[in-house]
Amino acid sequence: MASSTQEAPINPNDLEYLIGFKDFIYWLKLSGNFNANDEHDELYNKYQQYKKLFHSRQCYTLFLQQKHNPWFVEKYYPAKQQYRDQLKVYGWGDKPARFIDELATGAHDEISYDKPPKDKSESSPTTPYTIRPPKNPQLFIKSIPPAIGRSTLEEYFGKLEGFDYLALSDPQAIKRYHRTGWVNYKPGVDMNKYLNNELSHPKIDTFTLYINKCDTPITTKAKVAPPISSTPDRLRQDLGNIKKLCSHLEARYNAIKSDDQSVSISQHITDRLAHLNISDHTARLKKELDLYILYLRSAFNTCYYSASIHDFPEEMLRKSCMYYRNTTVPPPTHEDAYDSHKSENWMKYLDDKISSLIEPNFDHAANGGFDYDEEVTAVVTKLIKKEDENKFRCLECTKLFRAMEFIEKHILNKHSAVIDVSKLDDIMAFNNYIRDPNRVNPLPDIPASVNRRYPAAALARQREKEKERTSRRDYYDDGGGYDRYGGSKDRYDSYDRDRGMSMPHSHSHSSYQYKRGHNYDDDDGSGVKRFKSVGIPAWTRNVPQHTLPPSYREAPTGAPSSANASASALANAARRMPPPPGAKVDPRAANGQTNTYEDLDTVAGGDDVELQY
Repeated sequence: MASSTQEAPINPNDLEYLIGFKDFIYWLKLSGNFNANDEHDELYNKYQQYKKLFHSRQCYTLFLQQKHNPWFVEKYYPAKQQYRDQLKVYGWGDKPARFIDELATGAHDEISYDKPPKDKSESSPTTPYTIRPPKNPQLFIKSIPPAIGRSTLEEYFGKLEGFDYLALSDPQAIKRYHRTGWVNYKPGVDMNKYLNNELSHPKIDTFTLYINKCDTPITTKAKVAPPISSTPDRLRQDLGNIKKLCSHLEARYNAIKSDDQSVSISQHITDRLAHLNISDHTARLKKELDLYILYLRSAFNTCYYSASIHDFPEEMLRKSCMYYRNTTVPPPTHEDAYDSHKSENWMKYLDDKISSLIEPNFDHAANGGFDYDEEVTAVVTKLIKKEDENKFRCLECTKLFRAMEFIEKHILNKHSAVIDVSKLDDIMAFNNYIRDPNRVNPLPDIPASVNRRYPAAALARQREKEKERTSRRDYYDDGGGYDRYGGSKDRYDSYDRDRGMSMPHSHSHSSYQYKRGHNYDDDDGSGVKRFKSVGIPAWTRNVPQHTLPPSYREAPTGAPSSANASASALANAARRMPPPPGAKVDPRAANGQTNTYEDLDTVAGGDDVELQY
């Protein structure tokens, strides 16, 4: 029976790991937040909110891990905003004005983003798309580590004559945040000469770059939006969204470019549609939407359906080489409800991503970020003294202000040296990261931060486990690295690790435990054992047991009760078959073995046995 003084259960939001839905409901009951009248959907929505908050805490862990790496600083920190604007101006160039001129000539009248019909010879369920090689000389960098930034690469490749620009993909968390890159040179540059001389062994610091020429077409897979994207209602919704996105990008482009000529596509598309004179309402909606989609892709290196804005076309093609609308109406099946649910999620996800790009008053706190105004108040409050209802004095220079917002701005501008400005820069960078609809999401197993603290212990355990998993195994008991068949035993081990299997060639107990993948017994000699159920983290032994849900608690290790002992004895007796009459004890039992058997292939010992039929 639980003690009345037992502590309250730990809030799941204070744990570094994610708990399941049943454990979440159990916590609601223990904490008194469970309402028996709540429907299952309401409870599930609460659990989804908990998962959303957990994901934001995982994102903060990733931020703490990566915030000092050049790729993160260049992409999100406010100090690099001017550098990012310069890249966009160079990558977008005069493409918006050029597209407007081409539109007036009718060069884009035939554009359509409907999924093309399949050829009868095509058997693949996907839609292939061929990326043509670039017109200018180009090099492809296969892998760029996160410690090497854009400026370092530009300095390295910029030493060669004819360097134009460098395009970089987003990092991939599953590949340790490595990126790929495209180095573009101006026409007339002999890439073979560079590859055979200056770039024969390209190396930055201690990292060797693997590069090759981009001179062959690449066939890849186009993305396809669900059939609901072709309905009139959805076309109207997308048209409204894309007009706002175009206005947002045009305003940004007009603000950062050097000349005074502003661009706006809206009236030009309206005039072109009037010239085409399309009578069908749905066809007109599609044509107008397609012209806007093409405008974004051609002028701003932006894909609407991916909600991704890029500096250079190579980056856009890497993210979304092509995005079609599916116009095929699927036949009615029992999966209609499931498909409808997927379509609704796709629409909501797209609308949310577009909103994060164009919404001027984006709520960072509601989406996993921080309220910047509250953070500013927390940083500058030590230099503010409130003397009256509308009187605030600066303790650094003794000036008096009538409103809190005025004195906060004064301290940020005049006394930034005496406050922690770097903390505010971190908040702005994290909010920029959260607002990015195509941000690099953390891997599912990364521990979540608690109270904005780096989960160092959990990450150390994770790194130790990864090191053990990826390192080479010790040799077997005989000390040999090769088996008698002439093959390396490591090749079996890698096969087993990938599949969570054990092979009969291994006889080492420690090796067998390693190949099982997850050892949920967790018997470390301390007498503490865990239930062998999938998903139990071994490190929960450091958490007070009464605060954990039942599926995370320890299994009893003491002496069993009399009732349990009796039941266990009866069960073991039922499972153990008695030896047949006249069975002889195995002579090897004298050596400590206790197996008994009756050899049916020899004559029974003792007196003659009369068989009864």
